[in-house]
Amino acid sequence: MTQAMESMGAQDDISAGEVIEARVIDVDDRDVFLDIGQKQDGRCPRSEFAETPSAGDVVHVVVVSRGDDGPVRLSRLEAERRIAWRDLAEASQADAALTGVVTQSLNHGYLVDFGGLQLFMPFSHGDLKTRKSRHAVGHKLDFKVLELKERHRSAVVSHRRIIEERNDELWNALIEKYKEGDEADGVISKKVAFGLFIDIMGVEGLLHQSDISWKKWAPFKSRFKVKEAIHVKILSMDRENNRLSLGLKQLSEDPWEWAARELSPGVVVKGRVSSVTDYGAFLELKEGLEGLVHVSELTWSRRPRHPRSYLEQDSEVEAEVLSVDLEQKRISLGRKKMLADPWQALGSQLRAGEIGEGRVASITRFGAFVEVAEDIEGLIHFKDYSWDEHPDRNMLKKGDQVKFKILEVNKKERRISCGIKQLTPSPFQQLMEKYRKGDTIQGTVARIAPFGLFVSIGDGFEGLVHVSRLPLKPDQKMEEVYKPGQEVNAILLGIDADNRRISLSIKDYDVRQERALIEQYLKKDASPSTSSLGAFLKKTQA
Repeated sequence: MTQAMESMGAQDDISAGEVIEARVIDVDDRDVFLDIGQKQDGRCPRSEFAETPSAGDVVHVVVVSRGDDGPVRLSRLEAERRIAWRDLAEASQADAALTGVVTQSLNHGYLVDFGGLQLFMPFSHGDLKTRKSRHAVGHKLDFKVLELKERHRSAVVSHRRIIEERNDELWNALIEKYKEGDEADGVISKKVAFGLFIDIMGVEGLLHQSDISWKKWAPFKSRFKVKEAIHVKILSMDRENNRLSLGLKQLSEDPWEWAARELSPGVVVKGRVSSVTDYGAFLELKEGLEGLVHVSELTWSRRPRHPRSYLEQDSEVEAEVLSVDLEQKRISLGRKKMLADPWQALGSQLRAGEIGEGRVASITRFGAFVEVAEDIEGLIHFKDYSWDEHPDRNMLKKGDQVKFKILEVNKKERRISCGIKQLTPSPFQQLMEKYRKGDTIQGTVARIAPFGLFVSIGDGFEGLVHVSRLPLKPDQKMEEVYKPGQEVNAILLGIDADNRRISLSIKDYDVRQERALIEQYLKKDASPSTSSLGAFLKKTQA
């Protein structure tokens, strides 16, 4: 890859038309969803991939458009065409060979596909043989660039030139010493975007970028220098077409063969954090072998923070193998089972009634999650923000330091309920301390309902005088006797703090007043009375 391609991992400012590296998140019937960095997701048609990618695969794409909402639109085919054009231009300058596929036979030559670009190869440059011997559609051909057509992003290419440049004496010597599968020493003669050209006994072979490392898209230009000695493996020897294919990664074991042999659920492995995404972190276990630690496996917390809060790029960490899918080439790893479960270590200080203080970790539509202990959060429902009938939902903000009371601890469900208003007595509890059952309370009629009167008694409280507690005559109606704003006296029957209800009785107040008058009259006339009125009063007093 070129230097620009090698630095695609650092995407500081992604703009439309830019070729970038993206990591596959998910695949459905229509699209491939990719993480393009900067907490952004992209979408690319699945039809643009020759083979369906797997989650975690890194691919090159082009940013087609950046919408205000939803994933960024991406194109895999356009990225391949741009990379192909870059390789084509560099191969032309370095006089290096490339490989394409014959897609069509025309009147005067062939169309050769190279990375989505359609190149023209005249019949005269198809072979040393006569025009009657033609290449079939689908046949792979090595070629060299004769002329670049920059305006049309195409080129005129030649297969014949490769054959003409073949040196039979050098090939004879090479074949006499080596065969396919042998290891050989060579010298790097050229560096191009798609690999290295290696001189072995005078024959130039290609060490393609895909055969340098088991990693996909591993940068290599900075690792090697022209005229540097290198030890490689001979993958194929095609003397007729002057093609010598070499490999470097083949000198070591395929990491997936190692994974099949060594990895199974429960095995603890050590790896380097190769990348951190919104949904987890990838650990490089061997060159070209990565496993995903999903964010849910990084912590025991039910509401985990961003993976960067737990793991740092390039750090060495241990993880447990959860599953190995050799067919899909996926490894799932976990870390939380290697950490102490904070719920099992909960001390006696975390119990209902205890007072705590912590940072607001997140805000939801139904309340705020506050850090109760390390990796343990409690929910403060917005109804428990304050004693107001309609608490301010915006009272708390993420990052606020807040004091709270633990209302409930459910270890089985891993749930803790907290409250702020419970730090102080409720207004109804304060009212119960101020008044006792049977006290006389003065108030004002607030409104009239079909079932009684609501009386304002101050400090925002209203009590209900049920119609049965009104001293009405059989022919009287409430609306005729009582009006909003009218001052009344009532007896407190009870306060239900849980249901926020206050019960009053005006009838009981009137009865109490009548009895008080009778008692005053009896005190004035202490002598025995034989009159009917005196007997009546004594009976009433009794």
